[in-house]
Amino acid sequence: QMPTEGRRFAAVDAMWRKVMHATADKPEVLRVGEQDKLLDKFQEANKFLELIQKGLNDYLETKRLAFPRFFFLSNDELLEILSQTKNPLAVQPHL
Repeated sequence: QMPTEGRRFAAVDAMWRKVMHATADKPEVLRVGEQDKLLDKFQEANKFLELIQKGLNDYLETKRLAFPRFFFLSNDELLEILSQTKNPLAVQPHL
């Protein structure tokens, strides 16, 4: 239901895995720090993560507007409910 955020997260995840793989190959801290544009990659990933968080908050806000009782739940609880819509017993403790 959030394709743009999904693509952004996949890009951040791929970058993270690539950096961690390179780090595992050469675990010396100075060699890891010498990787090309490592700081730029992390800063770009941070920007993507902020956009993802904003998109997620907007999505949760639309769900809260549709069902006002959701305003009393944290984002984590609401995400758990939304991910368990097929299993009413998992949702019941929150309602």
